[in-house]
Amino acid sequence: MSPPEWKKTTVISGRTARRLLDLDGGHIKISPDLGKTTGLATAHPAYVALPDGQEVSKDALADSFSDPEDCIEIRQGTPSKIYFYDEERRKYYKLFQSAAGRPPTIVINGATMHSIVDMDPWEGAERKVAAVPARGGQCWDTCCGLGYSAQLLAAGPFDHVLSTEVDPNVLAVAALNPWSEGLFSRANIELLHADLLEFVEDCPERRFACVFHDPPTIYQAGDLYSRRLYEALRRVLRPGGLLYHYVGAPGQRLGRDLAGGVMRRLHDAGFCETRRVHDGVLCARPREY
Repeated sequence: MSPPEWKKTTVISGRTARRLLDLDGGHIKISPDLGKTTGLATAHPAYVALPDGQEVSKDALADSFSDPEDCIEIRQGTPSKIYFYDEERRKYYKLFQSAAGRPPTIVINGATMHSIVDMDPWEGAERKVAAVPARGGQCWDTCCGLGYSAQLLAAGPFDHVLSTEVDPNVLAVAALNPWSEGLFSRANIELLHADLLEFVEDCPERRFACVFHDPPTIYQAGDLYSRRLYEALRRVLRPGGLLYHYVGAPGQRLGRDLAGGVMRRLHDAGFCETRRVHDGVLCARPREY
């Protein structure tokens, strides 16, 4: 299945919507894309005129959100919260902006998919990408999400980025997120709707200069932390190629060293030069002489 296409649209937060609803008249500067740019909106008694020229009923706007952190797409004058419910998976997905002007994250069944403590999701992606030494070639971003890491990898260290995402609902949210635009528009990013476990089995050996592995926590996706997967990741790396594996700190308060277990399994899978880096592990496929 192909990923969805990018949808250029106005997206505002619930807090911005509330400012518009509270305004009796006149102009107000707002962001029509969750903090990337600003423009003037005009308030009228029954509607507001947005920077892109759309006119939105105040009643419809009031009905489109419940929380300040909600994100609202406005298309052809109709506002709707960016929210999906997948009955088969029994999961709900929504775009969530934790503070004004900050890039949003995605919430799945109440859990945020990015760290939003002491940093915004884009800053978190920057820290992870900075842990990978700059080099050219092709990088595989195994778990795309909203595509922040893929955009940063493509803008800096690598010539081409292949990014895979298994969940179509995540891609549907990304297609409406202003901060995900580069995921769909950059010529050196290839986006695939694919299960990484299936993709890696059919992937040619030595294809990538780097694998950037940023999976959900081990409590949500234990098979993405397995020695079997690590062996497959080593196979698709070129000799000397790098694997960055984000781990985070789940269980740290209970004295659990998740990164230590990951490092042992990576070593057993044939990786070398294994060391801890920003909230994760960096290692390499051994060179062949």
